[in-house]
Amino acid sequence: MATGIPWRSLPHDFTVSWSAAHKHFTRWTKKRLWEQVLAVLRTEDRTSSVKSTPVPGERGFDGAKKVDGIKRHILVDTAGRLLAVHATAANVQDRAAFGDLLTKNPCTTVTHVWADKGYTGQAPADAAAKAGIELEIVSGPKPVSGFVVQPRRWVVERTNGWINRHRRLVRQYEATLTAHEAFVTLSQIRPLLRRLDRHG
Repeated sequence: MATGIPWRSLPHDFTVSWSAAHKHFTRWTKKRLWEQVLAVLRTEDRTSSVKSTPVPGERGFDGAKKVDGIKRHILVDTAGRLLAVHATAANVQDRAAFGDLLTKNPCTTVTHVWADKGYTGQAPADAAAKAGIELEIVSGPKPVSGFVVQPRRWVVERTNGWINRHRRLVRQYEATLTAHEAFVTLSQIRPLLRRLDRHG
């Protein structure tokens, strides 16, 4: 995944063929296994738009970012550990995807969410209220010159940076948004395993 290798280019000395590996990946994705593994590792550890490639599947054009492809909406904890990911066509507004993102969150202890100005409006407010979550929109004064970090915003941006270190996630290579979400989840399982191995 980190190298962006296509399924058909998997090494021939694997114990299974590329088609078998893809079949298992698809089956485990449908069973939401990756989210379960991430949740377990996240518990143990406590103790952005993506350009498309010419593959079939859902996509759209994000006029603000001038990107033709998909958009990732992510929910992270205060340390930047991934809680949930929801992929949409790039032309889907953040506020329209917020409710679906919250329904994918397996962590029932989340009571407060910081979000940027893309999540303003009645739909996100209603979705947050339904989930019993207080939604706080993070915004600050426009910088006079240079870049200014918004409060709490850097946490999710850092996680996006971690995700984008995986070549397979820099662009949309998957035919389905569900498969892309699974690879995002896998990208965050990997560093948690490494961290837990060092502390084990």
